[in-house]
Amino acid sequence: MTTTSGPGELLGRDFITAVVVFHDVVGRQLGVSAVERKCLDLVSRGPVTAGSIAKHTGLTTGAVTGLVDRLEKAGYVQRTADPSDRRRVTISMRPNPRLDDVMAAVFGPLRRDMAEITGRYDAKEASAIADFLGRTTETLVRHTRALSADERSPAGSTP
Repeated sequence: MTTTSGPGELLGRDFITAVVVFHDVVGRQLGVSAVERKCLDLVSRGPVTAGSIAKHTGLTTGAVTGLVDRLEKAGYVQRTADPSDRRRVTISMRPNPRLDDVMAAVFGPLRRDMAEITGRYDAKEASAIADFLGRTTETLVRHTRALSADERSPAGSTP
């Protein structure tokens, strides 16, 4: 694959590579994939449904079901019936001291370093960065959703 890239595109590609590799390494420390690790992050914000994980990530609900199965088997999450609607299932974190230890060891220093970086920007610059990250996230989720749909569709397969 040969592509011509400007400096901004290369910077973006290098940034995304660093994020993916970082979360792969963290995931391996926990015995999960990078995608599973990031879904743990979503669940750690509060109970969620499989549908909300699918919506947030762009993954199919079938892929999310398998992912949650693996996280549940690993002892990181649990499924609970919603008391107000027994048909609805929420996914929440299970207490896990190993997970807590790894997260503190990894993300404590990272948070300090990121706070130092973000502290260098004024409000206007921080707003531009937030806008860029929000739009980039929306674009990536949209493309993930399209690729996930292509995986399910026989017409989307390539010879």
